[in-house]
Amino acid sequence: MEKLHPSTEHHPEPGNWPTPETAYALAPSIIREIGWTAQTAADKPFGTALGREFWLRKAAVLDRIALADEREGAPGDASEVATEAARRLMDLDDTTVICDPRHYARQQYARWTHHQ
Repeated sequence: MEKLHPSTEHHPEPGNWPTPETAYALAPSIIREIGWTAQTAADKPFGTALGREFWLRKAAVLDRIALADEREGAPGDASEVATEAARRLMDLDDTTVICDPRHYARQQYARWTHHQ
């Protein structure tokens, strides 16, 4: 599976970030992604770090959950947790925080699914 590293020299203008619908158009179901992230974390050998794909997919699934909660007007921690996972992805990518971390996660997820 190809591992994409973000393009740190190209960041679209804020109005050009993909919408959630565009970013997640090819995404598996939320349930499937929760299962994948849980299994990947469980299978990780002790003492090794989880890779970029894990943090990208985790940030994306948490963003999708937070978006659903936001649409429903449901209070909760989903938005905060999604933001923290997206920040972790940005840290892995050594990307300066130039935008809402969740927008960055959407951009990177859309690029990743496009190259699968």
